[in-house]
Amino acid sequence: MVSPDVQLPHSRSLAIRLAVVAGAIALGLALQSLVGARLAAIQELGERDVVAARQQLGAILRVVAICLFGGLTALGGWMTWASWRSLAAGVFPPPGAWGFGSARRLEGAAARRVAGVMLGLAIAVAVLSLVGGGLTWHMAATLIACRAGV
Repeated sequence: MVSPDVQLPHSRSLAIRLAVVAGAIALGLALQSLVGARLAAIQELGERDVVAARQQLGAILRVVAICLFGGLTALGGWMTWASWRSLAAGVFPPPGAWGFGSARRLEGAAARRVAGVMLGLAIAVAVLSLVGGGLTWHMAATLIACRAGV
């Protein structure tokens, strides 16, 4: 095993990670508040105009299908690419790959084992994200097309 060439001081690395987590939590809470307000407005609209409320909810579901599941599919694709590179090089993380930070560098059989596990997980993330996006898009299309009760 070879140690990483460049390491951030432990306290700085920890501070960066905590800042990223805090930012992600703040963004999640802000988005939850916005989505909650939007869904409340759609529910209020649904009491007056069901078809328009379905149209708006379907549009939100389509945005979720594209942004959330599309982003997860892209992440799974990047993870798959990084895993293939790692398997080919016999080193984990693969040379030049970003996103691994100061991860301990593995070589040989240990690197191939970790890369193989990562490859399996990456393919699962990509495929399941595609399925989730397709199902969400189908739900949106069904919701928009539904005219029952009107």
